[in-house]
Amino acid sequence: MNALFNPQAEDLQRLQVGPIGPHLQSFAALVSQQGYCNVNGWLKIRLVAKLSRWLHRRRIPLNELNEARIAAFLKARWKRLASHCGDQITMTLLLRHLRQAKVVAPPPLTNGSDLELMILEYQGFLLSERSLMPSTTGKYLEATRRFLFRRFPDGKLYLKKLQAKDVTDFVLHDTSHRGRRSAQLMATVLRSFLSFLLQKGRIAMNLAAVVPSIPHQRLAGVPRYLETREVEMVLRSCDRRRKIGKRDYAIFLLLARLGLRANEVVLLTLDDIDWRNGELLIRGKGARVDRLPLLQDVGQALADYLKNARPACSSRRMFIQCRAPLEGFARPGCVSNLVRWALQRVHLSPSNRGAHVLRHSLATGMLRNGASLAQISQVLRHQLPQTTEIYAKVDFNALRALALPWMGGAL
Repeated sequence: MNALFNPQAEDLQRLQVGPIGPHLQSFAALVSQQGYCNVNGWLKIRLVAKLSRWLHRRRIPLNELNEARIAAFLKARWKRLASHCGDQITMTLLLRHLRQAKVVAPPPLTNGSDLELMILEYQGFLLSERSLMPSTTGKYLEATRRFLFRRFPDGKLYLKKLQAKDVTDFVLHDTSHRGRRSAQLMATVLRSFLSFLLQKGRIAMNLAAVVPSIPHQRLAGVPRYLETREVEMVLRSCDRRRKIGKRDYAIFLLLARLGLRANEVVLLTLDDIDWRNGELLIRGKGARVDRLPLLQDVGQALADYLKNARPACSSRRMFIQCRAPLEGFARPGCVSNLVRWALQRVHLSPSNRGAHVLRHSLATGMLRNGASLAQISQVLRHQLPQTTEIYAKVDFNALRALALPWMGGAL
């Protein structure tokens, strides 16, 4: 196993040439903090040193370093050497570091296309005025970008020219290769975005009204869940002798015992645990904040992870990636992937293999043990009681009592 990157000041001296030279040591400290191994750490430092010499030869001052300069450097480099996926990651990390040190100017918004500037403006609206979570905002922006790009492929927006036909044509095209739920989300996003444009005076007609409705069969499905013994199999699949097993076990308990959503696990920070009062602060949907009781087995698993397995790093996120950079998970899908791999280990293949299957399993188990829908709604923190009604469909004994007898035989 490679040693962690931990350079000494004298090791960096010969590389401190050019405008980035004075900042190379602080950047190396950042790379070291993020847990990179010695080999990858030096690859990053040498790449930055080569960029510094490239700037020096062209007499480009450090305050003029930006994405365009870095793209030119990498293009010239990749003509001589094979491109490496870590090159762009290193350059992004460097720019962020230098901008935080206020030696490089922030990226100017005016260089973006009309389309990207509109996306940024809509993003600000969703986060500040709609109070959507970043993960939900990302889904909204993805659908919005598809709509704008189809109508204005060159990035130049002429919003006043938008017509009802543009909206309906896009819906017909976009839904042709999507599932029902994805199509419903797209329609919701489109109405939201067109209402936003009307509110801001970018369009004169209420085009949100022409977005076709996508058929919605409320409570049509049955929740995908695991039996209690299967949930325990998933928990036991974590090798708690290893650091990654301690982390995954704590995550799975939060999903299975408290019914947390994947994004809520991602957003947990070290400051969210109140050990004295035995509570956990949860940031839920729509900027909702709840305090949940810290169950004994959950608290023990968290304490074990934090004391014996969590890597030392500057991030305040509760759960840290097992590989460098030592940061929190980038998105909820990372948590769902952990659940998928665990299900594969124990040879289970439910139709829903993401993190939400453990949340569904908690609700189903509560129902079978006599909990009411109101109690389940409270535990899962549903904003609307109707959201919990779908779990009534898995209470087969109660449904059997309501079913009419069939003439051909007894139930």
